[in-house]
Amino acid sequence: MHEKLNKYLEEISHYLAAVSEKEEILNEIKSHILEKAEQEFGQTNKGALDKVIDNYGSPRKVAEKYIEDFEIIAPRFKGYLLRYTGALFALHFSLILLSFVFKTSMLVFPFFYIPYINSLQGLFYVPMSFVFDLGLVGIFLYFVTQSQKDIRLPWFKLKINWQKTAQKRQGRSRVIPFILMFMGYAALVWIYLRFNTLFFKTIDFQNAQSLLTPAASQWYSSALLALLGIGLAAYAVKFFNTSEWANLLKSGFQLLILGIVINKRIEAPFQFPYLNLQVMANILITVILILIAIDFLKSVIIMGRKSLAKIAYQKNNLIEGKK
Repeated sequence: MHEKLNKYLEEISHYLAAVSEKEEILNEIKSHILEKAEQEFGQTNKGALDKVIDNYGSPRKVAEKYIEDFEIIAPRFKGYLLRYTGALFALHFSLILLSFVFKTSMLVFPFFYIPYINSLQGLFYVPMSFVFDLGLVGIFLYFVTQSQKDIRLPWFKLKINWQKTAQKRQGRSRVIPFILMFMGYAALVWIYLRFNTLFFKTIDFQNAQSLLTPAASQWYSSALLALLGIGLAAYAVKFFNTSEWANLLKSGFQLLILGIVINKRIEAPFQFPYLNLQVMANILITVILILIAIDFLKSVIIMGRKSLAKIAYQKNNLIEGKK
């Protein structure tokens, strides 16, 4: 076969790598080119094929004509891409944390090798692990799509009224924000385990100095992690249940923790000898307390209104039934 035609078809094949009918498509393109050369020039020699190929179109545009309706991942499976990736990455990231805490490497399927890494290496390794998980799930869904079978992928089967869910104050949680929140919380946990504090005088981790005394560092850092952990847990719950109870319980537990923090005073918590930050800390705690209290009251009001609306609805049905 003509060398230029061979090279032309090879370039087109690169754009058809994910298409199962690639060979049939290439044979069809080859036949079109040969037929066109025969019709226009009466022969299929080198000169005729060169002219036809030059006017046939770029390899990418030719390939696009054959893959316009081709789905790498079927539309019914696209919703599973982020779901499965989020679940897989949560497991992957947990194993990375375990590897760091216990200072050991692990061999775990399907992640293969999880090395023990320091904090600087983790800045590069964690994002790449997410990309790996996304690719792994994408490959899985690609093969499921290509199987051409009526496959139902497993996920949590929830009975949710989507119309009412859209009217919720916060609505259903989303995967990407949850992943980012989880990563941020895990990073804070790592910092606390590494330095026994979340409050620093400087941002130099190589020579980290705590803003608070050791006792105050552990106490206030634990309280902060508890507050954030409750918020993260409430956000996770709303994947499965969008009831206002999740917001009410979240705010209630956070108020309880803040109440304990306020009532347990630590003498001279700050290590600054000439600067008293206690007043600023008290103001900050008060502001957080007010915001959480407002959120708690919102939840109480919303639930109260819903209860009254439900009672009124039942009364109306009862009256109409008697008529």
